[in-house]
Amino acid sequence: MNLNYARAGNSPAHAAGGCCKRILQAALGLIILGFGVTLMRIINLGVDPFGAMNLGFSQHTGISFGTFIWISHSPIFLVMLWRARRLIGIGTLMGMFLVGYSIDFFYFIASFTPILEADLHISIRLIALAPTLLIFAFGIALYMEANVGTVPFDACGVIIEEATKGKFKFKWARVMMDGICAATAFLLGAPLGFATILTVVCLGPLINFFRKRLSNKIRKRTECEHTKV
Repeated sequence: MNLNYARAGNSPAHAAGGCCKRILQAALGLIILGFGVTLMRIINLGVDPFGAMNLGFSQHTGISFGTFIWISHSPIFLVMLWRARRLIGIGTLMGMFLVGYSIDFFYFIASFTPILEADLHISIRLIALAPTLLIFAFGIALYMEANVGTVPFDACGVIIEEATKGKFKFKWARVMMDGICAATAFLLGAPLGFATILTVVCLGPLINFFRKRLSNKIRKRTECEHTKV
């Protein structure tokens, strides 16, 4: 975990404050991500490939969706211990548990409303899909830029990019990983749809888009903090 004073100021107090802010940023990003996945389930045009794969396994095993997400992260976490320990931090563990259970929570709340039983017209669902994808990608980018640890599945793209020395960029590695998950979900009979295809094609580039802009904002904020100090 890269928690040096340069990122948060020139004193232990500034460092501690910066660390807490980044942990809160990561938590917020993961909860936003969970909210995005919940919206995708409600829209019912398919969910993201990783979510669809876990839904498939959940349906076949009877294990809750939230629980199976951290189970499926576990083997990738072992790869991180081998190839990318610097990506491991409190955010890694938060992502393994917080995302799945936040999805379960938001879906539980939605079950008390008429939305799950509503027969939404396809045009409404398609319109709602665009902001949902943006919410989904923004949540991932927000916690990744917090720099307190990367969720195992999202670390795959970083590991592949570094292993190929930048020849295979993160966004395309993400597309490849999403494609593998989508194929697995299909074999498991999990719900796939137009949204699944869009996430395979668009999610990597969207995450990259938000990460660049968040990185610029974080750098400017850090420069302001240095000026004040």
